[in-house]
Amino acid sequence: MNVSTKLLKFLEGMRVFETLLDDERDIFPLFGLCFNITAKTVLGQQEEFKRNLQLGILLELLDYDVNEVSNPHNFTGTGKLQYELYRYGDKKIIDVLYAIFGEILNGTFRELYDDHLLEHIKEIASNARENMDQQKEADPEIFEKNFPNLMNRYNWSELENKYQEEKKKHSVTMEWLREKQERELQKVLELGIMSHADEPSVQAIEDSDFQYHQSFLSHKFNPSVDYKEAYTQYMRYATRQEGMIITKLGEYGQYIATYINTFRPEQKKALFGIIKMFSLIHADMVRLNPELGKYLGLSNEEGIEGTKYFGIYINLLKMFEESWYKEFRSDKKYSLKWIEQFLNDLMRSEWRDKIANDWYKPDKKKTVLGYIIGCLISAGVLEGSDSAIATAVVKHINFDNKAIVGKTIAINFGKGRKKGYCEWICDYVKH
Repeated sequence: MNVSTKLLKFLEGMRVFETLLDDERDIFPLFGLCFNITAKTVLGQQEEFKRNLQLGILLELLDYDVNEVSNPHNFTGTGKLQYELYRYGDKKIIDVLYAIFGEILNGTFRELYDDHLLEHIKEIASNARENMDQQKEADPEIFEKNFPNLMNRYNWSELENKYQEEKKKHSVTMEWLREKQERELQKVLELGIMSHADEPSVQAIEDSDFQYHQSFLSHKFNPSVDYKEAYTQYMRYATRQEGMIITKLGEYGQYIATYINTFRPEQKKALFGIIKMFSLIHADMVRLNPELGKYLGLSNEEGIEGTKYFGIYINLLKMFEESWYKEFRSDKKYSLKWIEQFLNDLMRSEWRDKIANDWYKPDKKKTVLGYIIGCLISAGVLEGSDSAIATAVVKHINFDNKAIVGKTIAINFGKGRKKGYCEWICDYVKH
């Protein structure tokens, strides 16, 4: 290896050390010992280059950024290696190694290889295939459940910031969001992310909603047969609900897992990036039309935006923003900000699916509102008679048949007190 390559590899190794995790701290002292050996090798090659040049012999051209490699701080980085070695204080190196490796140090190097390292390698190789087989055979439900964890392996801040900046330049209408959704899908399809999916039949392509998809793309776009194929392949892993592309994360995740090692780095990120982009777009769609939330599941642990629970949250919040709530709240501390947090937490609680199941039944939204108001009366957030609160609610919220609804909603107050989540709400208020 020539001196330039060896020098740059030494620099690279020192930088790699900076990225090592603390769960392998026991091997850090060995890095110090090995780096010392490599450093002496580099020094020897540099001395040989200098001697040869003095003799008029030039076997290679020095190929490195001299400003980079002539600064010791570029090698020592953040000082992590110094810190890790200094933490052993004045302990002798041999004593530290014995504490880490134990009796293996008393064996021979042949034993080290045959009885230890080789056995570990064989087990690692066996586990590698077994783990991959288990992953391929895993139920799609596992991939759907863990998709947020897989997404979190990437940093999406740049994507999020770019999307927010783009929103500032446009009027965020439903039409713009639908166009954005289709064009983002176009970008990733053109990266070849569906290259390993089963080839669709001519009939499958003809039966797809490709024309709808294309209607949102540039008028200059002339789709190839391969592009139509890729779109049809992707939509096998998705459904379209009122214009929203809802990816079936279980089946899609299984597809990614099966072929992940064959994708290029930019393809790997794009496979997950399109789901992140869809979540941002869908969250804005739900803001414009909360009813669309019923098509979306709880996608992450950070918030309910872009989920079916968000639509419930928005609708309930609008109802509580009416003057009846301020009139009957028992204390000013139960402000609209408090209601926002309460509804958000309720929609993230273990009762969210029970509430959602009731909410999305035909003509049940006002019923669920009555249930929750009844719980808040029991919890002491609201005070007043059921009939008085019910009359005020129907007065300020757009109901048909207000007289009949007033009696019905008061009855629902009582039914709400018998709901399983009433105890949760009372405990929430209490604490």
